Amino acid sequence: MPAGVSVRRIGPEDAAALNALAEHDNVFDEDPATAPSGALTPDGARDFLADPSVLFWLAESGGQVVGFLHCYVQRRRSSGPWAELLLMEMGTHADWRRRGIGRAMVAVMEAWMKEHGVAEVWVPANTYAVGFYRKCGFTADEGEILVKELH
Repeated sequence: MPAGVSVRRIGPEDAAALNALAEHDNVFDEDPATAPSGALTPDGARDFLADPSVLFWLAESGGQVVGFLHCYVQRRRSSGPWAELLLMEMGTHADWRRRGIGRAMVAVMEAWMKEHGVAEVWVPANTYAVGFYRKCGFTADEGEILVKELH
């Protein structure tokens, strides 16, 4: 973990933090010139974070959000592990890249997976992110989908 950075999973009580991120999440994107996604209503943000299938982590330093990671828990209908994760989006603030924040967030996600008996995570990676995910141990599966199995 980079010095001074902490990663925490947020819940419904953190709706304001989720909405604050949405107001400037373009600085976490490959192209910060894109428009921010925009906030949910306060109730919408609380409902989103209260959904048991939503996992959302913030990386913070000195009260500033420097990264985020968003996954969904997908229950399985077949034998084997009860669920897998779909890593939907992840970003590191443009001013904080290449400091290990992304790897730290992936490590926290993997710790959650081990604690909850989830053995697999999938990510539909953007072209610019494939190298990062490969360095984190993901491998190609189908097309642009990357997968990582924990052992």
